[in-house]
Amino acid sequence: MSTHQPPPTALSNAAQRSSGSFELVLGPVLMALLGLLVDSWAGTRPLFTLLFTVWGAIGAAASIYFRYRHQIATTTALQSGSKDSGAASR
Repeated sequence: MSTHQPPPTALSNAAQRSSGSFELVLGPVLMALLGLLVDSWAGTRPLFTLLFTVWGAIGAAASIYFRYRHQIATTTALQSGSKDSGAASR
């Protein structure tokens, strides 16, 4: 059973790259809306809106950062693995 995956298409590459931009925009916006809801319930108009917006932005940025680190580590491991297998086949 092979774990080899077919190479990604241009469309899947574009979708993967654009997901970070959606995450950076939608995370803070959705958290701000949740903050507005909590503020209207608690009667503290700007407090939770601001806190949740910042929390959403930090969460989105952290998610993108750690996804990037994972992709770099995976790519590096695959490249070093292909170099090792190439040297072993000589």
